[in-house]
Amino acid sequence: MLSLYDIDTMNAALSLPLDPKLHRLLSDRIQDAIACGLHELTHIIVFAPGDGESDLLREAAFSPFWNPLSETRYGDPGYIPPWDWAGKQDGHYEWLKTVGDSGFAFIVLIPDRDGIDPTLLAMCREFIPCER
Repeated sequence: MLSLYDIDTMNAALSLPLDPKLHRLLSDRIQDAIACGLHELTHIIVFAPGDGESDLLREAAFSPFWNPLSETRYGDPGYIPPWDWAGKQDGHYEWLKTVGDSGFAFIVLIPDRDGIDPTLLAMCREFIPCER
């Protein structure tokens, strides 16, 4: 799991040998955060093969499988994912989750590929629109 929580970790990630599509997506998100003056309020998380719910709970203190407002888990009747926006681009699912009123947000990127948690991919495929 890549965890980019400040400008130094964001810049360091862009120097890693990343898949070109992921590099472009990260670069775009980082540039957007800087342009909007939100880079200090943005935490970007990138799932890697083997990462799961417990990793996101440890890193960001929330689960994509649990909606605290409805108290439902993925698979329960009436479950709605807890993100504020979601989409798919360049082979990556993406969601945005805001926290509080400060403008702080998590941007979570999940590659649609082998090795990624199958339940996480199933949820993304069910609730996130087709690639744009």
